[in-house]
Amino acid sequence: MNSSAPVPVTRTGTASGTRLTPGAGGALTAYAVVVLVHLGAQLTGAEPLANATQWVVVPWLLVALITQTRLRSRLARFTAGGLLFSWIGDTLPDFVPDSAAFIALMGSFLVAHALFVGGFWPWRRESLLGSRWAWGYAAVAVVMVIACAPRAGALTVGIAVYAAALALMALLSAGIHRLAGIGGALFLVSDGLIAVGEFVPSVDVPLPGFWIMATYLGAILLLTLGVVRRDASRA
Repeated sequence: MNSSAPVPVTRTGTASGTRLTPGAGGALTAYAVVVLVHLGAQLTGAEPLANATQWVVVPWLLVALITQTRLRSRLARFTAGGLLFSWIGDTLPDFVPDSAAFIALMGSFLVAHALFVGGFWPWRRESLLGSRWAWGYAAVAVVMVIACAPRAGALTVGIAVYAAALALMALLSAGIHRLAGIGGALFLVSDGLIAVGEFVPSVDVPLPGFWIMATYLGAILLLTLGVVRRDASRA
């Protein structure tokens, strides 16, 4: 990482950034368009449009990652798996009974976070895992569980496992790239808002759907861009 040897300019990256392939650039543009439409639908209460755009938004990131990296590295492959299960988490709850929707959501994203952790783990020494920030991330996870426990019942154990995986992913993401680290932190915010809306009805968050999706879609974009930059720096 800190070698003073010059980094050659390549087709996919440079020492200071990453040159996107046409396919990846087009996919990211499509992602941005769908995100704007989706957030607009959230603000205006257009639920059918919000659902439809939520089902198709993350696949554009997956296309961008695949076309940019060709999944040549372990990091890219694990991240692709994380994006795939994030997409499942975005769609599956709409196709199961309401009583199972939250479990489908949490289960899908738990697998996604486990895959992100697996991909980010080799860079744990560069991450926030051993820093003082780790205490803050852990505190957020603990508060999330404590806040949910009174109404979560039997789901409390599952929420605790999920919160631990989420915090670990967020800490490790900082070792990939600064962008990924910001994305990991935003994921904590997004899932915290979901937990509040599901289990702490006494807290009234204005426009919860908009803020949940805005932070989530920003998080997953920054994670992907961070991985792309890390992958390019290893090329």
